[in-house]
Amino acid sequence: MKVLVLNLGSTSFKFKLFDFSLGETAQAAGSVENIGSAKSAYKIKLAGHTESGEFRCPEHGDALDLCMNVLIRNNVISSIADVDATGYKAVHGGPISGARLVDDELLKVMDSFALFAPAHNPVYAKTMRAVRERYPDLPQVAYFETSFHATMPEYRAIYGVPYEWVADYGIRRYGFHGSSHSYIAWKMQQLQPAARRIVSIHLGGSSSLCAIKDGLSIAESMGATPQSGLFHNNRVGDFDVFCIPDLIKSYHGDTDEVFRQLSTQGGFLGISGVSNDLRDVLQARREGNPRADLAVRAFADNIVGYIGMFAAYLNGLDALVFTGGIGQHSAEVRELVCGELGWLSVDLDPAKNADGNLERLDSENSKVSIWALETNEEIMVARQAKKLIESR
Repeated sequence: MKVLVLNLGSTSFKFKLFDFSLGETAQAAGSVENIGSAKSAYKIKLAGHTESGEFRCPEHGDALDLCMNVLIRNNVISSIADVDATGYKAVHGGPISGARLVDDELLKVMDSFALFAPAHNPVYAKTMRAVRERYPDLPQVAYFETSFHATMPEYRAIYGVPYEWVADYGIRRYGFHGSSHSYIAWKMQQLQPAARRIVSIHLGGSSSLCAIKDGLSIAESMGATPQSGLFHNNRVGDFDVFCIPDLIKSYHGDTDEVFRQLSTQGGFLGISGVSNDLRDVLQARREGNPRADLAVRAFADNIVGYIGMFAAYLNGLDALVFTGGIGQHSAEVRELVCGELGWLSVDLDPAKNADGNLERLDSENSKVSIWALETNEEIMVARQAKKLIESR
């Protein structure tokens, strides 16, 4: 079975093609950037070589056409009919959990939750409709990022809002990055089966933590939307909503501008004034920039706070797993976080942490294992799509 997994951004398109008859390693992968601009750049990795270039790509459907043509031209597939399903790393389906075939009902629900995930749901729904129009015989499967967190207890998912808001509008904690956190849960069962109480720390362009007990999510730092929890590259994270009316007054009643600032001018960028890329902020910190130092310390402190909370929810801690671009590659962030967790008997080995090639980083004195692992969100989507298609 061949499954094409799509990961979409507002102006980006990424894919991986899995052929399960050959195992779980992607047979091809690629990306298209700057969709909607005069020129879009693409890069597609195939067995033995990489193809790249520029072309005009008005919509995500055009990006899919290009990638399919490259795969056909390179004999990876003979036609779109060789692909058994597309799987989407979809973001917000509200009450819908798990993997679902894309149909009118699902698209309607995604549309209704568009304001909960404005950077994701509209582009996914639009692309799903475009794919259905262009390739009507190709099954489409949406696997929602909230799915892994469906095991959170209700008393932890609920906000202190009028209960009618929960029932009528779906306002509750959902949690996100489910494909990444579920992969870490699966991977840790292979690496350390005895670790029953795990905190998965996904740090990247957007970041979240998940408390995993016996392979199941019991808490997640994000809430009703992916904007919440830790602050992100340029998003504010948790924020007191009662500040918003005064901000709207300060911006002369321009509500859209207030929310634009909250979504694009906060996080690393807002605090540091340097960049929304943590690598740039870390460099500025090393050069003595006090606001960059504040941004990094605040970010690490946010992470430490959630680990403490989640350790309480888990009644202890067996493993910490750092993943995502920042989590896997930033020794500096890992050091700042683990340095505050001695009370949990967390002891990071400095040499292992600095190595860059090791997965396990704890010292022999640590009672909690510490890992830096590459996540694989796409394989989790592909597995779910395969399972659903085979069950039809």
